[in-house]
Amino acid sequence: MLRSLIRWHPLRSIPSLLRFLHHPILKSPKEPATATATVSYLINSCGLSLSAALSAAKKVQFKSTANPDAVLALLKDHGFTKPQIANLVSKHPSLLAFRPQKTIKPKLDFFVGIGYSGADLGKLISADPNLLLASLEKKLVRNFDLLKTLLGSSEAVVSAVAGTSRLLRYDLNAMMLPNMETLRDHGVPGPKVIQLAATYPRVLMKKRDRFTETVELLKGMGMKPKSTMFILAINAMLGLTPATWERKLAVYRSLGWSEKETLLAFMKHPFCMLASDQNIRKSMEFFVNKLNWEPTFLAARPKLLSFSLEKRIIPRCSVLGVLLSKGLVRSKFGVHTLMITEKDFLAKYVIKYGKQIPEVLEAYQGKLEFVGIEAGNQCKQKKGGWGSKKHMEIGSCERVSFLTSCSALPLAPISSLCSELSGKYFLHC
Repeated sequence: MLRSLIRWHPLRSIPSLLRFLHHPILKSPKEPATATATVSYLINSCGLSLSAALSAAKKVQFKSTANPDAVLALLKDHGFTKPQIANLVSKHPSLLAFRPQKTIKPKLDFFVGIGYSGADLGKLISADPNLLLASLEKKLVRNFDLLKTLLGSSEAVVSAVAGTSRLLRYDLNAMMLPNMETLRDHGVPGPKVIQLAATYPRVLMKKRDRFTETVELLKGMGMKPKSTMFILAINAMLGLTPATWERKLAVYRSLGWSEKETLLAFMKHPFCMLASDQNIRKSMEFFVNKLNWEPTFLAARPKLLSFSLEKRIIPRCSVLGVLLSKGLVRSKFGVHTLMITEKDFLAKYVIKYGKQIPEVLEAYQGKLEFVGIEAGNQCKQKKGGWGSKKHMEIGSCERVSFLTSCSALPLAPISSLCSELSGKYFLHC
């Protein structure tokens, strides 16, 4: 057959013939039945949807269910849930053809040995099936031992792997270690480097050129490599694409911040650039419209934008509004009230006044809607207090209304401002 094909279709046929040999178009009459049986098995035994089963059946087929049954039994014995098995098989159906005792079990036992078990193990593997494809000795064990040496304990490694499982299957000598060395070369203390590796390991898996550019850019902006904020800024900056960065600048600009103010806010609290556009707008609008705080004031306190409106800001404002209306607290409250820990806020306001004033608990639970400060009650500035460079208060708030209800970066634009920013502003980084 091959000779006749070559005779009728000379040299140009060779690539096609090779594809034919690896992926034959002709199928035996039994293959449709095999495919149907495979789809049925994937649906009934593995929990895949029809569409997922049809897609998976293109990548794996089997005449006997003995091996797939053994693979599924092994996964169930290690605590994998049905949804996790379905997700795993959907992503890598070829795993059903692996030898369970020789190929899969040793790797599962390895993960159990380092601290994973039950649903946690299933969560890890179903999220990244490539872990079962990696070499046990050359990748998984070797990388784990290296990470344990760097981070100090198995628990720290497990925590880091939760940030990115690529730590166990990528070449750390080509990615992570060079980036850690770059940090040290630029003056980041060893403990801070380890902190970044343990808390935000995904950042250290970036390409070295981009990582180095980011570190140099942050230094050029005036940030101090020895500070914790420098580590947070690296994580935030490398988590944004140039297009996303520009979009965030546009969002803050539309809400009243200049580009300088946005960059300063980023340097003080890098996470302000990681909030969603919708949450940024909602928070800014609340502070400006409900509390009468100026955008410039908020730019100096960007951490406020990282708090949840529904879970933290609004309940606290509602509680304080009730207490203000009852004359139980002073007629002014400031940023500190929103910044203190939940435990301190509960003790100081909710528990202290909850029994005396039932509305306090209702407000804290979100059953009272905070409408804001009525017209005419403006924010006042106070020297050395709220409203100065460090503080601002809601002033002259004699009336507070409530309603009951059921309720990689573009370097040029930033670099051009770096020297000016670092020269004009004193930054607490």
